[in-house]
Amino acid sequence: MNKLKPAIILLCLLAFSAPAHALINPFVRAGVDFSKLNAISNLSGNDSWKDKLSGWNTGFFVEAGIHFLRANDISVEAGYMQASSSIGATEAGVTSREQIPLLLNYRRLFNFGPVWLYLGISAGMMSDTAKWREDTRAAAGSWSNFKSANWVGLYGATGGVGLKLGKGWAVDLGVRALAVSAKQYQSGVLADADHSYGIGSSKVYVRPNIRLALSHQW
Repeated sequence: MNKLKPAIILLCLLAFSAPAHALINPFVRAGVDFSKLNAISNLSGNDSWKDKLSGWNTGFFVEAGIHFLRANDISVEAGYMQASSSIGATEAGVTSREQIPLLLNYRRLFNFGPVWLYLGISAGMMSDTAKWREDTRAAAGSWSNFKSANWVGLYGATGGVGLKLGKGWAVDLGVRALAVSAKQYQSGVLADADHSYGIGSSKVYVRPNIRLALSHQW
């Protein structure tokens, strides 16, 4: 321990002698992202409920954190995305999906003047909700609403490029892939067992997204 004291003292002196703005700077970041939903991809039972929510959908996110030691970001992030699909000509064929991810992010920045590149990792949880309507009696006017919600784990990696705009403002464009622990959604208890079905399956799937963000750093 005695051998480490000089090194610890030196690090403390360097830390306190460096300008404060070079050590820790708070920032906020917000933007839009375009995510591809893959979790509702398999459907068993009634073929008329073939899922159409596996395409790209628009969402948004907000983030707050600190920039430290000139090249590192750590932050917390919350997002929101909702997608819906009309199947058939009636309102009974509406299926919707709502996701609210909550993430802890770390990014390493590589500065090249006003432009920088970044690589990072993320981990957290996500509220994942599915809603749909179902003909519970196989008769006109007998539609029932169903909802299934889960909290699932997710983690992944990100990368992108940013541009400084001056006075603390910046814009960046990036891509991210999140591995999500998906859960299967089951329909309600039906009078006719032939009409029951499940959406998706309990497995891990990849949720890629493209994101454009505006940030401000103090």
